[in-house]
Amino acid sequence: MSFSSKAKINYTFRICVSIFLVAELLSWLSFNFTTLNIIILPAIAALVILLVIRDPIYALYLPAAELFWGSLGHSFYYDFWSIRLVIFVAVIFAFFLGNLFNIKKLAIKRDVKVLLIWLVLLLLIILSGASAYFANRDTAKIFFDGNAYFYLLYLPIWYQVYQTRHLRNIIDMLQAAALVIAVKTLVVFNLFSQGYQILDLDFIYKWIRDTRTGEITPFSNNFTRVFMQSQIYLLAAWFFAFIRQLKEYKSWSNFIYLGVLAAALLVSLSRSFWLGGVLGFIFLLVNIIIYQRRNLSGLIYLTILGVVAVGFLTVQIFFNLPKWNSFNIVEQRTVDTTEAAANSRMNLLPVMWQAVQEKPIMGHGLAKELSYRSSDPRIKNEENPDGWHTTYAFEWGWLDQWLKMGIFFIAVLMAWVLLIYARSYRLLIQDPVLGLGVLAIMTSLGIVHIFSPYLNHPLGLGLLMLMTVIISKNERQSFSYR
Repeated sequence: MSFSSKAKINYTFRICVSIFLVAELLSWLSFNFTTLNIIILPAIAALVILLVIRDPIYALYLPAAELFWGSLGHSFYYDFWSIRLVIFVAVIFAFFLGNLFNIKKLAIKRDVKVLLIWLVLLLLIILSGASAYFANRDTAKIFFDGNAYFYLLYLPIWYQVYQTRHLRNIIDMLQAAALVIAVKTLVVFNLFSQGYQILDLDFIYKWIRDTRTGEITPFSNNFTRVFMQSQIYLLAAWFFAFIRQLKEYKSWSNFIYLGVLAAALLVSLSRSFWLGGVLGFIFLLVNIIIYQRRNLSGLIYLTILGVVAVGFLTVQIFFNLPKWNSFNIVEQRTVDTTEAAANSRMNLLPVMWQAVQEKPIMGHGLAKELSYRSSDPRIKNEENPDGWHTTYAFEWGWLDQWLKMGIFFIAVLMAWVLLIYARSYRLLIQDPVLGLGVLAIMTSLGIVHIFSPYLNHPLGLGLLMLMTVIISKNERQSFSYR
């Protein structure tokens, strides 16, 4: 297993970290002064178009970078326009402007299996939207329930522009964004756990909430949960960094990096992330054993224990400095289903399953609404003491897609995931770092999507498409990170 040279990693990685930090600062300023977005968003659109025309690979780099860093894509927004939408429209415009007369030469047409899966999924999504429309559902709700699937239009573009030489830059971008997200998570965690009176914490809370970057939830003993949807990419970055650590076991900077990401995932208090990460990691170890045809060495176990220890220690430092709070962190989140979020999710499950059974083949179509009892204090209150909630946005990702688009959609989506698995295994001999990493990432993503919706959102769809393009184009080409 090899990785890119330290000089190359440091250069690209540091540039990306700097860009993401500048983006954080600009996001903060534009939230303070909303009129800045009127300048920033058109400037981003113009920059995207110019870069894509100059070098088509930016049609992948820019959406991927924003996806790795931007959570729900509203770090910059004005009215209907958000940074994710601006980049999407600009990339689509610039790419098709430059390839208007080369549509017949699109690279994805040479990968018949992926092309067929992609086209069938698009057809099923269109049929689901049409079904909802003819069921007289609100047009706006249909659009907002299905607009995330527009992100699938990136797939033929990414297929066209990606080459194996671009992989190290993408991984550096991923790991740089993951570091910035992790540090941001821990800093926000410290600010709210310590309750600094000199800071306007309400404004920080609104910045995180209104830009749809994440959620800040107080728990007992001053512990504060800091959850960001983009933390799913911490798992992806962690797997690649761990595989690197097995090769470069004396790399203390990489070891600390692993611990910082682990700490941020602990602070997220996301059981979906925890379960997805643990099962993805176990699957990674199993594949290492199979690939190496021998038992794991004691060094791997020491690395695991060390990273976990660094993660817990980092959480303690950010929780207890400068003011001492409490040493017991684990009890902040239990598996007790009486906890509000878990209770609401369990109340939703039988309602969704009953609806699935009504139309298991074709589904109910987009924007299908269901009513259930929620324990969320934002819903269950004095005005709604029973907690009844009606919505078309559900947890239980796989079940959500089955309910709305039917079993055929689930079968085709699973076929896509299994295709990535098959190609990753075939790549293990030529490029074990990439093959093992993708297998672990796809396992985690599939597990997380059981409980939390990701594969019906750009965050999950983008990761799925990115892994598809990378693994498919690398499958028959030996690629070294050096």
